[in-house]
Amino acid sequence: MQVVDCLPLMTKNYLSRVVDSFVREGVPKGDEDRLREQVRQNIAELASSERVGKALSLDGMKRSHRILVEEILTAVLCAEDLAIADEDLFSAVREHEQGLLENAQAPDVFAFSDEKSIEIYQAVLEVALEDDQLTPDEFRLLERLRAKLGLSRTEHRYLEARLGQFPKPGNELHEYEEYKQAAKQLQIRGILFYCNRAEDGPLLVLPDEVADAVKKCIGFEMRPASQELLQQSLSNEQLKSALRAMGLAVSGSKQERSDRLMAAGCRASEVLETLKNSELGALCRKLPGLNVTGSKQERSDRIIDYFASLSTRAPEESEDPRAVYYQYLVEYAARDNQNLYQLKLIKHDRDMERGFEEGTRYLFEEKLGCELIEMPGSEHADGGVEFSNGELLLWDNKGKESTYTFPKSHLDQFKRYIRESVKRVNIFLVIVPEIDPKARLQAMRLKHESKTDTDVALITATDLKWVAEQWPKFASGEAFSIEIFNTTGILDRQTLEERMQILL
Repeated sequence: MQVVDCLPLMTKNYLSRVVDSFVREGVPKGDEDRLREQVRQNIAELASSERVGKALSLDGMKRSHRILVEEILTAVLCAEDLAIADEDLFSAVREHEQGLLENAQAPDVFAFSDEKSIEIYQAVLEVALEDDQLTPDEFRLLERLRAKLGLSRTEHRYLEARLGQFPKPGNELHEYEEYKQAAKQLQIRGILFYCNRAEDGPLLVLPDEVADAVKKCIGFEMRPASQELLQQSLSNEQLKSALRAMGLAVSGSKQERSDRLMAAGCRASEVLETLKNSELGALCRKLPGLNVTGSKQERSDRIIDYFASLSTRAPEESEDPRAVYYQYLVEYAARDNQNLYQLKLIKHDRDMERGFEEGTRYLFEEKLGCELIEMPGSEHADGGVEFSNGELLLWDNKGKESTYTFPKSHLDQFKRYIRESVKRVNIFLVIVPEIDPKARLQAMRLKHESKTDTDVALITATDLKWVAEQWPKFASGEAFSIEIFNTTGILDRQTLEERMQILL
């Protein structure tokens, strides 16, 4: 979820927590609408790595509290859409802590570990944990020593548990009140948003814009399901080499080897580090749309970004095949061939254009309740609906891997569609993945040059889908009004919300 998705789902108290994380002293906060506007205007600051780094700084944070904060953030990062119910989040934290404590007590927990390395690391760790404090310098020292000795992060946690120091002194689990306080602090620091008005109950959300900086801070690379996909793309011998490099047992099937790397807490970057640069290049060539050039680090980073971005959400079943196109409308718009190939939703890149168009037709027909008009010939817009007075709304899909700039060739193309239409085009809607602010000028130019006073609006697939899902909440009647789109310029989320409040 993006920041703008969260704002309507938050009341004043929870909006204030976010605003408090960046507002300067003496700046009045105001009512809910004012608070929402303050957050909208400061999204870039909220997402900055510097601000997030300070908010999650280890300075002055007790070690057991840091463990709790990391577990909360990791659980949210593993959740679908980076959103999770309060109780489910606490349960995930408790289950992880309890499971790790139980595994640590197993007599063979260090069966495949180097005995001397465990002995050295335990001695240093024991001294560092004497006061339940871990300074940034001590943390970095332990990380370097752990890597030098070839121990995994899971082995580090097992040793903490064996020393009676995980997740708190005496191996006590974190209580609900401690969890609530930590979650509240993450809200006050502008990391988590508490969406108390969410449709199916309150949700804690890590906004998409903030997530990247949080991942870097806590060393999170990808969800377990994504890392499993990455490891399945490697050969059995490559997994064997990775296990050997990590000091783990190398026997078993490919699945058993992959599971062992996951159980040891090995990061994807650590697994890829064991591959040769030529092997990374070969893997890049196997993945659709990936650049194969670059250094070993560049190739590794590219592979990690590829698998981290993959959706693990299975397509929903529906009698109408277009429903799947609608479900992944944003991915089709952005030409996200990585996810679309992985989910087996396309066989060729050209399938993305059809998916985008069919998903949009489904949106207008099934979600907005519009009757689609026939588009005769081959030179026409991608779709259209008719006003009660006989005038038209036409739309055209422009899928693109980057920001849409509204090139002159498209202006000329749309001008033909408008001028050659048998009936007057009241609105021409351009649906794209992201919009360059300068594209607004081209929309105004097209309105002028069309000589038909046609309004030309640009909208992202994300915001169009938001309208399709949210409009009934604004409506006093049963019908959607396509007048919502009747403007020239960029239809952003705030504009759409205001127009639905007035016109529905």
